Amino acid sequence: MKSHGETRKNTVVDVTKIYNGIVGEINLSFSLEIEEGSTDDYVFEKAPQVKAKIFEKARGRDENESYVALSVEVTGDYTCQCARCAKEVSEHLCVSAEYGVTRNLNDDSDEYVEAPEGLLDVEELARTLFYLELPQRVLCKDDCQGLCPVCGVDLNLSTCSCKQVKKGKGLEGLKKLLDNYEE
Repeated sequence: MKSHGETRKNTVVDVTKIYNGIVGEINLSFSLEIEEGSTDDYVFEKAPQVKAKIFEKARGRDENESYVALSVEVTGDYTCQCARCAKEVSEHLCVSAEYGVTRNLNDDSDEYVEAPEGLLDVEELARTLFYLELPQRVLCKDDCQGLCPVCGVDLNLSTCSCKQVKKGKGLEGLKKLLDNYEE
């Protein structure tokens, strides 16, 4: 069986070529376009890179019994601000997954992707995987102390001398409201 490798932007793949035994695998490599406004908190020097392989994992008696799989990896470097102290943080994202490919998806499953009419949109799957794995919150370090809520000093670098709100004091008004509500 032949292998079909290509670098292209057309990322909708006809998987019937694999089901019918014309090729054994299809390899794709492309840049993932970031949708404007979807990652405002993250800056990417260059577009994340996608490597994907669609292949026959197990041959059946006919195309209905063959098991076709998709392996996809998305990598990219980004910078963002620490969620506590606003310091710039540089991170590397590398996420990969493997899915079974089916023509008709009967239920919601994280293990399979649907290729209606034999067409599989690899870019859309890679984009979904990328957005799901992009962290919602990034810290410069696990024990980041953040900024003083009163004077704004970086508590990782120094201590402040201002009168900080003591823990629990800031919620006194809410506690009173709840106490009055319960009465």
